[in-house]
Amino acid sequence: MNTLQQVIHQEINTLPIMSQKEVLDFVLFLKNRINVETDHDYLSKNAEIKQAIIDGLNTPLDECSTELDW
Repeated sequence: MNTLQQVIHQEINTLPIMSQKEVLDFVLFLKNRINVETDHDYLSKNAEIKQAIIDGLNTPLDECSTELDW
């Protein structure tokens, strides 16, 4: 039985070399995308920002400002 990696390898080997280079570019793109820290990751690691968001979400609408200070 073929593993997923073997099937992928076999399929890539049937492609013309230029298409194989495109596959490689796509794989590198995916790896880079996976390694990029998301906004959610950043915010969840910062305790002050995380607490400010929670406080804001728990603030009743009638206590919220209607104008921006900036």
